[in-house]
Amino acid sequence: DVAVVQLPSGEVKRLDPQCRATIGVVAGGGRTEKPFVKAGNKYHKMKARGTKYPRVRGVAMNAVDHPFGGGGRQHPGQPKSVSRDAPPGRKVGDIASKRTGRGGNK
Repeated sequence: DVAVVQLPSGEVKRLDPQCRATIGVVAGGGRTEKPFVKAGNKYHKMKARGTKYPRVRGVAMNAVDHPFGGGGRQHPGQPKSVSRDAPPGRKVGDIASKRTGRGGNK
């Protein structure tokens, strides 16, 4: 006992009659291709995901707010790679990076 199905391409498939299938294409295809256009649209998407937005860079902050903050121009002002033993608050940037010598003993 077999069911014969002819697809739009002309191909003929022989299937078990107990098989189930859906017809058509998934709704909303290509929705992610459209640009956000406005910051508000991006804000609402991130809010729905529970993601902090906008994400402010440390170098754009004041010195009191972040270890990379302050200065006359936007630069970290100190090495970005930091030891794993650094205290909380200093542990920003590349934590225990493997290629800089601050990764700890291996």
